[in-house]
Amino acid sequence: MLALLPVPPTWVLLVGLFTVLFYLFLVWPFSTFKKLGIPGPKPIPLFGNYLDYLKGTNLFDQECYNKYNKVWGIFEAQTPILMAGDLKLVKEITVKRTNIFQNRRDLGGRGEIFSASMAALKDADWKRVRGAISPTFSTGKLKQMSPHVEKCANDFVSKLAENEKEGTMFDMKWISGGYALDVISSTAFGVQVDSLNNPDHPLVTSAKTLFVFNFFNPLILIVFLFPQLAWLLEVCGVSFMNRKSINYFSEAVDNAISMRKAKQADGASDEARPPDFLQLMIEAHNAELDNGVSKDTFKYGVSKREIKGNAVLFWVAGYESSSNILSLTAYNLALHQDVQDKAIEELDAVIRKHGKLDYKAVHELPYMEMCINETLRLYPTALRIDRVCTEDVDIHGVHIPAGMLCFVPVWTIHHDPDIWPEPEKFRPERFSKEEVEARDPYAYLPWGSGPRNCAGMRIAQLELRFAMAKALEKFRFFPCEKTEIPVRFKNSFIHQVDGGVWLRVEARTHDA
Repeated sequence: MLALLPVPPTWVLLVGLFTVLFYLFLVWPFSTFKKLGIPGPKPIPLFGNYLDYLKGTNLFDQECYNKYNKVWGIFEAQTPILMAGDLKLVKEITVKRTNIFQNRRDLGGRGEIFSASMAALKDADWKRVRGAISPTFSTGKLKQMSPHVEKCANDFVSKLAENEKEGTMFDMKWISGGYALDVISSTAFGVQVDSLNNPDHPLVTSAKTLFVFNFFNPLILIVFLFPQLAWLLEVCGVSFMNRKSINYFSEAVDNAISMRKAKQADGASDEARPPDFLQLMIEAHNAELDNGVSKDTFKYGVSKREIKGNAVLFWVAGYESSSNILSLTAYNLALHQDVQDKAIEELDAVIRKHGKLDYKAVHELPYMEMCINETLRLYPTALRIDRVCTEDVDIHGVHIPAGMLCFVPVWTIHHDPDIWPEPEKFRPERFSKEEVEARDPYAYLPWGSGPRNCAGMRIAQLELRFAMAKALEKFRFFPCEKTEIPVRFKNSFIHQVDGGVWLRVEARTHDA
């Protein structure tokens, strides 16, 4: 009988309106890739393919890469994303057509300071700031910085020696993190922290707590599921970056600049103007950019906010990426003693040749570099590279409309068995001269690709070389009771070790 009762016209209209709105906002956007003829996993209303990330971003990408022949489309809520795993597309997107694919995705919730970093800046602003920062890592500047890196490496080895003397297991990730922070603090800012012996220093705790990723953090959900509302976060001054940490870094940069300027006011000695990031930024600072003058009128110079934003970027990126790579390289050597033997044999020969480990010596260790490169292949810091297409373009049979967000699935390419036979195995010989020359260069992307690659790549490589060389000069790495095989990672868009990298060391007995 209830089924025969009349339905009020208002309810009919409301249900009809709801159905139309549901389709327009939660279903119709999912037709993007069907129109483009690009395959992909089926999205669900509201979330798109976001929930698929729960299985692991890298595993989800690998599953789609294999199923859809390297090019496919996914959705984060209603945002369509082209996944470009084909190496011809990778080359076009990251190098050949950078005029079209210059910018990274526009994420809200970064906060005022980090929004002024190179990771977030766009177009002319990005070019201007990148141009001001790039000289920091020239060959000449790196040679001048190398004594500071060597000192930090010696402190790093001293910490290993403490653990060896006590016969204890230790978290290599923690020790590597302290070393990485000391390198970036001393070489970029002229600040001595001694993180390894001062683990409660606010710089150390701030770097570790600045950004902790959680797929279901409410702010993360807003940014990814409702990007059109992200502007509200900016208006309200809300960020998914830890506010206390951001404030600490902001004040630290202010203090470092004030101290540097005070020293320079007392005298014009070279010591008062070290060749580091901070000095370059002081010299490049254009106060007019701080005062709201149109940035389009300036080709050079940086604002105070841009100095702070990139300082935060260097500290945090330097901590997370370098500590991961260093600890995982040691982990791989501990699990592959035959590889460690070869690395030590090469190292001893170089020490005999030079009598010490300095800038020149650590650049004559090709096998050690192969070990680091293979670690980066297995565990690239960024699982994906992102670019935004700014105009309609057809590339190798794929139509990419203006506004399309494009991802390069780095981890998946690094684990493609057609490019890297037995990709899960640690085999440094993949990076011998012969194998590198025979392989497509876009199959290896640990530092990104093209003009927007990692600005700090060269200083990171130098600190990795010094740390591994100094460590293997004195010790051998071994697994211990707490060593996890395989190593565990947090579910994120970057590789973050979960639970530490636990190892032990033994002193070498040799006459190198």
